[in-house]
Amino acid sequence: MRIVPGAALFLLLAPAAPVLAQTPAELLACAVIARDAERLACFDAAVAASSAEARAASQKRAVESARIAAEEAAIAAAAAKAKAEADAVALAAAKKAAFGSEGVTARGVERFVPDADEVQDIDARISEVLVNRSQQNVFLLDNGMMWRQVDAGAIPNVRPDDEVKLSKVALGGYKLYFVRSKRMVKVKRLR
Repeated sequence: MRIVPGAALFLLLAPAAPVLAQTPAELLACAVIARDAERLACFDAAVAASSAEARAASQKRAVESARIAAEEAAIAAAAAKAKAEADAVALAAAKKAAFGSEGVTARGVERFVPDADEVQDIDARISEVLVNRSQQNVFLLDNGMMWRQVDAGAIPNVRPDDEVKLSKVALGGYKLYFVRSKRMVKVKRLR
């Protein structure tokens, strides 16, 4: 029995003829999808529909993809947990390092340099001088501010309407300078 070469080709391709007839249309439909993930899913479905072997391979790939995704999720969760623990340790160390430094923002000479927009001194006039229960002088100024003397220095003869200058000093204190007598006292604001 003699087989004609064209007939042999026909016999080889005959079982695949239904697949070849439908596959190009499905593949062409997949090829026009713009999003990569959707296009790949379309091609996978078209290949899986072509034969039982292709379906088995597609299922095997799906199982492996799920395993890899689960592995990656576990690694990401472990990394997130490690980062959270490291952040908690760093926060605790920062809190310990900051203990007692609430008023200190910088070290060295820089901490005494004022911000550009910060008011460093004001001019005012004495409205009234009072003495509190502790025998400390309290100065009421014409701008409504009230300041208490905190040092033990003697104050000069202060009269209402005397000109004064309030200034910030190092380490967050304030001084009240009496212009007429050229003397100063340390003060703390009451209101």
